[in-house]
Amino acid sequence: MRILYTLVLLFSGTVVWAQTFTPPVFPVSGKSTQNFILPNWHLKTSSQGDLNGDMVADLALVMELKDTLQELRPDGTTNLGSPRVLLILFKDPQSGFYKKVSQHNTFILRHGEGAMEPEPFGQISIKNRVLDVSFEYLRSHAAYKFRYQQNEFKLIGATTGGVSGEQVEKWDFNFSTNKALHEWGGTSDQKLKHEWKAVPVTQLKSLQDLLMPQSWEVLPNVII
Repeated sequence: MRILYTLVLLFSGTVVWAQTFTPPVFPVSGKSTQNFILPNWHLKTSSQGDLNGDMVADLALVMELKDTLQELRPDGTTNLGSPRVLLILFKDPQSGFYKKVSQHNTFILRHGEGAMEPEPFGQISIKNRVLDVSFEYLRSHAAYKFRYQQNEFKLIGATTGGVSGEQVEKWDFNFSTNKALHEWGGTSDQKLKHEWKAVPVTQLKSLQDLLMPQSWEVLPNVII
């Protein structure tokens, strides 16, 4: 029975046992979203909006592998799930084609990385030239704001917070002004206490600098 079970897993095509996984390089250009969907991948979600200031709607896509595998993640953990890739595409106003300007293979969390709530991925959205990537956990949340400047997507803001033991804590970072709003208090409080903190960041981090969410200790004991 053990041999038979092993063979079923090996040839089922749905579970692949591996320690490392490198996603393919997605196409550099295409006429539509369909041109960026590779075999054995599917489009999980997308958002449309101007990111580079040319008044033309660009695209942000999250691609997901159809197979499930044991993936070694940048934080050293192993997750049983489907790898996800974030693609950012600029649309050429003259040709109408989309050009890939960024591919990030590890930042989007996978199913299984949300602890008691196994699906942590929230959504991606584009508004006012800012790409927002959010995650939702059982009792907490995190969101990251990226703006295209200096030919990179820079992290200009982030929010994180949650509830633990009937206590609420929130952080709202603005890396353009190097300030953060800290709020805390009880779940029954009508108004939370708050204070502004200086953020000792001399240079904006880029999207590629962030291998995973909640991996940067931006202040002592405050991780985003």
